[in-house]
Amino acid sequence: MTYVSNIFNSSLNSNRSLKYYSVEVITFDGDSYTEEVEARSADEAQEIAASMYDDVDYTMVQGCFAY
Repeated sequence: MTYVSNIFNSSLNSNRSLKYYSVEVITFDGDSYTEEVEARSADEAQEIAASMYDDVDYTMVQGCFAY
């Protein structure tokens, strides 16, 4: 992975309970996928989503849904 974009500030990640994150994954081929993952932080969500694909160029959190 060459680039990770995190648009959330640290206050969102201060509560370490599980949340659902919508993460866009872009591959080197230019394909775009949106994954819904459960994680404790935006960084963790991006790592989980990136691990689902082999040739990830970058990821970006699109939204967060607490429950």
